[in-house]
Amino acid sequence: MKNFYLSLGLLATLASPLAFAENRTMTIQHLTGATSYFSISVQDDGLLKGTYPGWCVDWATRIEDNTVYNAKFYSSLSEHLPAGVVDKPEHLDEANWLLNQHMVGESSPGGYGIYTSGDMQLALWTLLDDHFQSDTVGPFDQRRVDELVAAALEEDGFVPSCKQIVGVILDPSLPNGENGQTTITEVPRNHFPKCAVPEGDE
Repeated sequence: MKNFYLSLGLLATLASPLAFAENRTMTIQHLTGATSYFSISVQDDGLLKGTYPGWCVDWATRIEDNTVYNAKFYSSLSEHLPAGVVDKPEHLDEANWLLNQHMVGESSPGGYGIYTSGDMQLALWTLLDDHFQSDTVGPFDQRRVDELVAAALEEDGFVPSCKQIVGVILDPSLPNGENGQTTITEVPRNHFPKCAVPEGDE
């Protein structure tokens, strides 16, 4: 992660006081046979409005389809991610690299078949979550999962370019304060002015 933080210092020169709207909600839809685990739709009068490919970050917490959640956001490039939002934030650079490879539907170089969204989800949980179970995803092959994780771990210090995507972490909650499952979305960096990604909600 050392190179990652050095790169962030360079990115800081592009930073501007960007902010998403204070009133922001989100819904998710689990997908089957798609290139992401689910889609995430963000209702926001500011920069984040749109529908994006999405993945789970926190296995232990549920999130329901077509349920409106309030949502805080955090850039996966931030040095100031609140404690507990991601179990293993030290691997967010490798997770960003993996998101940018668009491996679902591609052939395993080890000859283990075609990568699935289940493979990708399990690889992301391996990188970012302390505890998870594999029986909650669709088809997967542990050998393909291991390939994805091993390849990602070779990319310590990765920072997406302006032509790539950046993981934006969404921390949802219901109006009664009950937490929803933390998610990560694939947002193009050029979605943001000067490719600077806002730090996130305080």
